[in-house]
Amino acid sequence: MNCATGACPVPDEPKGVIKLADGAGGREMHELIKEIGARLRTSGWQGSDDDAASFCVKEGRVFFTTDSYVVTPLFFPGGNIGKLAFCGTVNDLAVKGALPIGLSLSLVIEEGLPKDEFFKIIQTIGELSKKHKIPIVTGDTKVMDKGAVDKLVICTSGVGTGELIDSKVEEGDVIVVSGGIGEHGAALLAKRFELETELETDSKVMLEEVAAIQAYARHIKDITRGGLASVLCEIAEKKGVMLEVEEEAIPAKKEVKALCGMLGIDFMNLACEGRLVAICKPDFDISALKKLNPAAAIIGKVSKGSGVVVQTRLGKKMLHMPSGNIVPRIC
Repeated sequence: MNCATGACPVPDEPKGVIKLADGAGGREMHELIKEIGARLRTSGWQGSDDDAASFCVKEGRVFFTTDSYVVTPLFFPGGNIGKLAFCGTVNDLAVKGALPIGLSLSLVIEEGLPKDEFFKIIQTIGELSKKHKIPIVTGDTKVMDKGAVDKLVICTSGVGTGELIDSKVEEGDVIVVSGGIGEHGAALLAKRFELETELETDSKVMLEEVAAIQAYARHIKDITRGGLASVLCEIAEKKGVMLEVEEEAIPAKKEVKALCGMLGIDFMNLACEGRLVAICKPDFDISALKKLNPAAAIIGKVSKGSGVVVQTRLGKKMLHMPSGNIVPRIC
């Protein structure tokens, strides 16, 4: 075929290999995680397919989570990869109902990474650890040949104790978000494209947010890769319900929506690193959550059926799990 005529063939995607989309937070990543889980034994642990798994002991319930972080660039408005790693690990424990008691930190470093950058990242982790009284209790360091990894990979694990937040979701329950969505993803995109904005990452520890809603929450999930769209679809599938969402009620800064419009990206697909979605009892009072973040909002309700329906100004539409390499290397 002659590409000049517009008939250039689209190359076939390679079969049987891991692709970037398999780690982007959408449908492919969820399918890969299911396939991994089907090959591993998790007997005795609850929630092994969620943010943190837990195990009952005589003293209560122990929670355990693990994660890894790759991001380009390492430094971005409002934070760096170290802040992502600490907050993300703590939040995975918090949304399940755990109070973190210790984290591990493993570092895979590319030869040639400037030491001043490296220790600035470590200092960030140390300051957050001190502020939230969550110690880094163990870890490991490896240095790889130049080009073997992209500057720095941080792998973490976390342990906590508490009472599991995960019960049956019922018709009439409300859908709550803890603040404006997409700010982390938008801030990184603006940095990459060298755009002048005031956007900063929303990365933060969410222990206070969880405490503010815990008494009313049936299920909580932090919004990371795949954004709000991915989280809503995951909850609807796991709980076997329909989530009805009002698009106009979803909090998002004008700068986030403007950037997404310019780049052709749906703001609901952008990652957050300091926001959560909660399914709460109908009598939930959002005022306590608004004291922590005025943008917190109730964006919809649970109803009979399956899937996620979004009410827009033009009518209703079904929301599907994002697919493909949505926004690469953001967490």
